[in-house]
Amino acid sequence: MEYYEALGIKKEAANASNIKKAYRKAAMKYHPDKNPGNKEAEDKFKLVNEAYSILSDPEKKSLYDQYGKDGLSARGQSNHTNPRDIFNDFFAGFGGFGDFSHRQNQRSRKGTDILFRSNIPLKDLIFGTKFETSIAIRRECSPCKGTGSDGPPSTCPECNGHGQVSFMRGFMNLTTTCSQCHGRGKIIKNHCKTCKGSGHTRENKNIIIDIPKGIRPGQTLRVQGAGNIDAGVEPGDLLFEIHCDEDFEIRGCDIVTRTEVDCLDACIGSEKTIKTFDGNKTVVIPRGIQHNNKIKLKGLGFPTDINSPQRGDLLLSVAIVVPKNLSKNQIETLHKVRES
Repeated sequence: MEYYEALGIKKEAANASNIKKAYRKAAMKYHPDKNPGNKEAEDKFKLVNEAYSILSDPEKKSLYDQYGKDGLSARGQSNHTNPRDIFNDFFAGFGGFGDFSHRQNQRSRKGTDILFRSNIPLKDLIFGTKFETSIAIRRECSPCKGTGSDGPPSTCPECNGHGQVSFMRGFMNLTTTCSQCHGRGKIIKNHCKTCKGSGHTRENKNIIIDIPKGIRPGQTLRVQGAGNIDAGVEPGDLLFEIHCDEDFEIRGCDIVTRTEVDCLDACIGSEKTIKTFDGNKTVVIPRGIQHNNKIKLKGLGFPTDINSPQRGDLLLSVAIVVPKNLSKNQIETLHKVRES
C-alpha cells in the first residue's frame, strides 16, 4: 500500500494541512489503545506513521513523489523511526497514550542523531568513494552506568518511578512527562564525578562511510547506528551532509565548467587538451567560436541517478582570452590581418 492510500488522501490534495488532518484521523482509528490485540490494526498504525513521517517532510515527499520508496532508500531518506515516537511527537500537547510506558519508550526510542558536514570532491560524487573520518559520539558513562548518580538514585515521589503521570481524556488514557524528574523516574542526590551527572561521556569513533556515485551536494546520507549511544536506547544515526566547494556548476545531469581559449585560437580554430573527471581529453576548438559558447563532451557529466551508469555531459563554457601586452611587431601584424 502506498503512502497516500495509507492516509486516505489523494496525491493532488496532499498539502501540509490535509496531510496532518488525514494522519490525525487515521492514527486515532488504528491506535493500539482502540484496537487491543488487533494485529491488522497494529500494522496499519505502523504504516500510517511511516507515511506521515515521509509526506510531512517536504524533501522526503518530493523524493517519494519522483522515485517512490526505492528512491527514498537509495538516498538514505527512508524512515526508521518508531511509530509510537512519531505519534507521541504529533500529540505532544497532550502527551502519549497510557500503554506507552516510560520503560517501553526507553527500549524502543533510538539515541540522538549526529549531523556531520563535509566537503567531498566532485569526482568522488561522480564515481563514488569511501570516506573515513572520526566522529565524537556520546555514550553511557561506565562508572554510573548512565544514571548520572554517585550511588543509587532515589525513586521520584511524583511519578513513583514511571517518568510520566497519566490522566484521562475521553476514551484515551493520556500521559505527560513528569515535571519533577523530567521523565527519568529517578532523582539524583549526588552527581557522578566522571560525567558530572549527565550520565554520558564522549569518545571519538572511526567510521567509514560509503558514498554512492550520483549523490549530489546538499543531500544527506543516513548511516544507521553510527550516532549517539544514550543510556537504555538503541544507537542513533549519523546524518552525513554532502557539500562540494569546487568551481563547477551542476545543471540537471550536466556539469558546466569554464575553459579559457586564446583569441587567435578562437579565430582560426585549434585543439586543446582539457583535464576532465575521466582524464585528459583532446578537444577541438572550432574557428569562430564565441565567448560563452559551450563545447559538449558527451557522457562525461554527472550520473543521472544514484549508482546509475548513465551520465550527463560535461559542458565547457568558453572564455575568450585577449592578451594585454603585445609587442610592436605583433600589433603591426594584427593591423595587417585586419586590413587584408
